[in-house]
Amino acid sequence: MAPEDRKTKAAEAVIEGAASLGAVTAALAECPAARVVLASPPGGAITLGPLFFRKLVDLAAARFPDKALRGRLDCADRPGLALAAFRHGLDAAIDTDDERFRRLQEIARACGQRVTRKQATGGE
Repeated sequence: MAPEDRKTKAAEAVIEGAASLGAVTAALAECPAARVVLASPPGGAITLGPLFFRKLVDLAAARFPDKALRGRLDCADRPGLALAAFRHGLDAAIDTDDERFRRLQEIARACGQRVTRKQATGGE
């Protein structure tokens, strides 16, 4: 588990796939934070897909009904996948231009979701 994020006051964990779900839920059992963001790996919308990732978040949430869990799907540079994430009740992280990002923010708000810009890494 990552330390709590200052802006959201939520801890963050990455779910790589079904195999990592056990490790994430074990970490959740030890995590004192009431709010946790379950994030996909980079490009998770492409490799896992929005529906599968939603199911992983739901499995974790069922094990910890006392925690507020949100799923954040990394959508690479594909706005269409961000829209699919919103339809499945997930937040999205995306690498896109300012105009598209602003439009995605409006759509996310209307859906009750959040969109963030992907964190730049040295390898990209």
